[in-house]
Amino acid sequence: MIPEFRLLEMTDLYAVKDLAKLIWDGSDYMGKVAKAWIEDGGFLGMFDVDKLIGCAKITRLPNQVIWLEGLRIHPDYQKKGLGKKLAGLVLDTALQFVRSGEATHIEFSTYYLNEESIHISTQAGFKLIDEYYILTHKSVKPTATNQHHRIHDDVTDYFPQSIPYGWKFLQPTKQSLNWLNKKVQLLKAEGGYFYVGGEQPVVCMLSPAGEWIEKAMPVMQYFLGKKHPIEVILHSSRKFEIETLQSYDFHWWEEGKEDKILVFRYMPE
Repeated sequence: MIPEFRLLEMTDLYAVKDLAKLIWDGSDYMGKVAKAWIEDGGFLGMFDVDKLIGCAKITRLPNQVIWLEGLRIHPDYQKKGLGKKLAGLVLDTALQFVRSGEATHIEFSTYYLNEESIHISTQAGFKLIDEYYILTHKSVKPTATNQHHRIHDDVTDYFPQSIPYGWKFLQPTKQSLNWLNKKVQLLKAEGGYFYVGGEQPVVCMLSPAGEWIEKAMPVMQYFLGKKHPIEVILHSSRKFEIETLQSYDFHWWEEGKEDKILVFRYMPE
């Protein structure tokens, strides 16, 4: 089979949603953001004749960063080299932006157990630049807050290499902070500071883990959305705070495993 590639259009929306239902036991967030990704552009589809069998998204972030995300292969077409082929095409497309001067970096993030994606990317010249832990808590009854603030430069004290926005990560610059402030607000609840953001929204704590978390969780829930699990992202340098989070019933997705998000940047030899 020789796959065909083209940019996805709004007429492909339901095909993307159907593909998302087959990924991660139906829990893939891609179906929820498919419309926005198509409208944004740079959403590439891989087809077997007229059947969508894979996709990948190229997104522009501040500081001339090309962000790669949403690489998916239909379960029936996996382990046939198609993921590598799609990743290669996406990287070549991203490199064209770098060569033309429209971008200076190519980056992406992935779950630490996504061995195939990590293998393909490291072979292509990507290097690990940052690591985050992600812990989850069951949903709670939401409560609103009116204590909204702008995120200031000192956020880089908590995220020195990359600033989280869901599973996207921004370079720690003024331009990134301006972009982030258009997307989220810094929240204060029970003396703790945090923000909630991302297409797959997570809580980014700025204050050290402590007693404030338990009382702040209803506010976190309000901004995450009703019934959405409370997922907290924590930079690897703050690993010592995990025990405190666990004391408030935050846990790993799978018992005995420390869930990590890995951030990569294209850095060829």
